[in-house]
Amino acid sequence: MKKTLFLTGATGFIGSHLVLEAVKQGYRCRCLLRETSNADRLPAELLESGQIELIRADLFTPSTYAKALEEVDAVIHLAGEIHAVDEKRLFRVNVDACGILADACLAASPPPRLICISSLAAAGPAESNQSKRIETDPPRPVSLYGKSKLEGERELMRRADRLPITVLRPGIVYGTGDRGLGELIRSIYRTRLHITIGFRTPPLSFVHVEDFVKVIMASIEKGATLDGHSANGIYFVCDDREFPTYRQLGKQIAAAVGVRILVWPIWRWVGKLSASVIEQVNQKRGKSSLISRDKVREAVVKSWACSSQKARDDLGFAPDRTFEQNIARDMPWYIDNL
Repeated sequence: MKKTLFLTGATGFIGSHLVLEAVKQGYRCRCLLRETSNADRLPAELLESGQIELIRADLFTPSTYAKALEEVDAVIHLAGEIHAVDEKRLFRVNVDACGILADACLAASPPPRLICISSLAAAGPAESNQSKRIETDPPRPVSLYGKSKLEGERELMRRADRLPITVLRPGIVYGTGDRGLGELIRSIYRTRLHITIGFRTPPLSFVHVEDFVKVIMASIEKGATLDGHSANGIYFVCDDREFPTYRQLGKQIAAAVGVRILVWPIWRWVGKLSASVIEQVNQKRGKSSLISRDKVREAVVKSWACSSQKARDDLGFAPDRTFEQNIARDMPWYIDNL
């Protein structure tokens, strides 16, 4: 009998890759979708064969999907907000939903293992550009997004004595289907300009989506679980062999695209002011903003470098391509979707 996963966020960038990896490994996937969500990213042939089942329900109303949690082997919680219209929604989706889903798992028979996808932002930056963050370092998030993800983790910590839970904190996830890095590539390709906030930009942590979904799957059987009071059950996931700075990132993208660019540093106060104006305009329009004060806070720290030694030891994390190799391989997709 095939094992079964229950997923939130399955139609997103990471989720759509995860579903394919899960099916490849012999799992059936029950995917929670809002009534208004589009399932175009999920392969029609897998839907028709029953390997993927859509559950149209409301994450905040467990009664609408409680039956779908019965007899599943694991629940993978990917749904979340990165660029919310307002702070209230950010915390509702990233914090409240964690507790609600965990309680729904506790009510299921038997309670399934829960894998929660958090973020490096929940831990916050490294203290210097010479160090790497490790899981036992005290969390110090600098953005509202990071604070919301940390609070979501704490919701799970409160239930750790009753439910097996593993938390993954990836760095920047990229690859085909990624709109975040795609925006930067589009900007560089069209303007031949790479704007940085400040003259020194922080080292960044990246993980390719294909590597990350393998870690998610490995965590189902191999991951340690939260104990409610330590870093047990928490994993950083990034390719810690290299940490390109934001400045270097622009140059690597330009090389992969085949264009020459001008790197243009702006003063921090200019970046903060510009982000504030853009954010306020988008809020009045009821739109989330890719450029925001929150993102500026994350951009002006010393370093986002972290160690994935724990994920390597426990989960077999072993990326086989460099960032530069991945970008070069994926660039045709990014170019086709500019």
